[in-house]
Amino acid sequence: MEIPTLPEEEKQKIFTEMWLGSMMGSLGFIMRKLGPEALEELNDEAAKGCATDMKGRGVNDPLQFAMSYGVINKNVFGSDVEVEGTPERAILDTKKCSNLEAALEFAKKGMPITKEQHCSGCIDGYFKRVAKNLGFTLDVEFRDKGCKMTISK
Repeated sequence: MEIPTLPEEEKQKIFTEMWLGSMMGSLGFIMRKLGPEALEELNDEAAKGCATDMKGRGVNDPLQFAMSYGVINKNVFGSDVEVEGTPERAILDTKKCSNLEAALEFAKKGMPITKEQHCSGCIDGYFKRVAKNLGFTLDVEFRDKGCKMTISK
């Protein structure tokens, strides 16, 4: 049998659902079995690792940070994103977050997750920590379908 090649948007949707489902399941397990302190420790360790990786790829200013995540969010997850700014201050504007969209679909199917929980985990549990490890500050404005991150030195 011939294996079909899926359209790009379908591949992104399938990957996003698989990735997010795996993350949510693992984080839920850690919370239940080891508690919130273990989750905090994991988030710190993951952020340090991501920051080290970004430094190794030459990401050393807010605009490069925003572009790096903009490329991933658009091409890997299929989010609608825009980046603007300077090396001192950049904006990653996620107009439609595919990860949030997938999380809300899981919630409709009974997974215990809310928009606020998902977005807090994403921003506070990950993005702010990576930015801090790179010496940046990150502020966020939440929206219905995404968020607007301002990254600065």
